[in-house]
Amino acid sequence: MMSPNRRKNANLLPVAKIFTAIVVLVTIGGGSLYYVDAKNELHRCGQRKKELERELLAISTRDEVVTSRIAKMSSFDSLRKRQIVDKEAFARLTPVADTLVVRMPEPAAAPRETQVRTVSNLQPNR
Repeated sequence: MMSPNRRKNANLLPVAKIFTAIVVLVTIGGGSLYYVDAKNELHRCGQRKKELERELLAISTRDEVVTSRIAKMSSFDSLRKRQIVDKEAFARLTPVADTLVVRMPEPAAAPRETQVRTVSNLQPNR
């Protein structure tokens, strides 16, 4: 028989419970850090997107200004004024003589065929 004051064979510290708690806490902490990093990345990308949108707006505005200047400077009246001011202009504006203009007549409509024809894919002997 066993003596009654003998201890049970048990650990004084519940190692399994402590290990499980540590694993759960590390997992939650790692997930939390990843979440915070993802949110920070989202804010960084948002700021970069805003900067790029501002830059795109500035470029499109500059493009519109340049396009309007090109249209203004290449108009017939602008070129005529430039020729009057600068006698040695890069291009001369000369009126086109009516004899140099070639006018093509409208093509006549092809007559519609009312006759029915048979179609064949047979090639004639060559």
